[in-house]
Amino acid sequence: MRLSYRIGTAALLIVAIILIKRHLDLVQDDSRVQSGWSFNGISGGSDSSVPVASESKNDANAPAADSKDGFSVVGDANKDQSAADGDDDIALGSRPVYETTPIIVPNDRVIVMAKLSAEDTAWVSNDLADWRNYIYTVDDVNAAKHTPMNKGRESLAYLQYIIEHYDDLPSTIVFIHSHRDGYPGAWHTDTMDYSNVDSIRALQTDFVQRNGYANLRCQLSPGCPDEIRPFRNPPQSGQTTERVYAQAWKELFNNTDVPEVVAVACCSQFAVSREQVLQRPLSDYQWFYEWVLTTPLSDKLAGGVMEYTWHIIFGQDPVYCPDAYQCYEDVYGNPYFW
Repeated sequence: MRLSYRIGTAALLIVAIILIKRHLDLVQDDSRVQSGWSFNGISGGSDSSVPVASESKNDANAPAADSKDGFSVVGDANKDQSAADGDDDIALGSRPVYETTPIIVPNDRVIVMAKLSAEDTAWVSNDLADWRNYIYTVDDVNAAKHTPMNKGRESLAYLQYIIEHYDDLPSTIVFIHSHRDGYPGAWHTDTMDYSNVDSIRALQTDFVQRNGYANLRCQLSPGCPDEIRPFRNPPQSGQTTERVYAQAWKELFNNTDVPEVVAVACCSQFAVSREQVLQRPLSDYQWFYEWVLTTPLSDKLAGGVMEYTWHIIFGQDPVYCPDAYQCYEDVYGNPYFW
């Protein structure tokens, strides 16, 4: 009986010694772990003063560091060391680098919209979840995001977003109406189902970046080829925006260089790049915003003036009427999109 007790006690001691040794090994390993991340070229971990080599000059096959928004994932430290031999770059040394999970950059594109309080715009988050969205309620000053009044149709919401986010704009900004799809509500949306969801999913953001501006409607009528002739006398029958456009131009742009013809496919749904927005100073957008708020023109007329001015604000000629097939190719990647 005593022998069995002795054997059992010895076995417990052996197990305890093994566990203590394992623990000490783990603690020792943890003390050597270095972060694989670097910020602005400075690596993390206790050796944070060592800059990350930006390029392996001598070895074309050496893995480059992946980067996201200022962060870099360091590659194999031993390879970096050998590739940097003889260079001015400071190598990472031979410390171990562990596998990391890359940081995902927040979505760099946004949908901006004006809505009435009675309208349901949940479809934007549900159906276009890969876009951020910023939706202003124009008739309820108690809403989380709202304009000070309902004036100029969607104009105040569009301008307010630019003013509020001028210093941190995403790369691509899409301005659209609150309707999802269907006729007649979305009659001016160029897809078979008149669907803003389909059009945004097909949008070629690379074209938006190259051109700075993309009208989401490619069908030329209404709006092209010469919707607004400010000096037509007498003005076109029923074309009330044309009657007020010359004076509105002078007030908006503080000059008398009113174009002879202004034309663009309707109806205030378009995409712009951050770089194009920044071609104008913030004060310009504040001025346009104040004009919409204070002009004695009606809601409809103020919105109509802006509808035929957005493309000019964003760097296009007064007449912006590209061929419809070319427009579909550029904007949606398919000349027969609609």
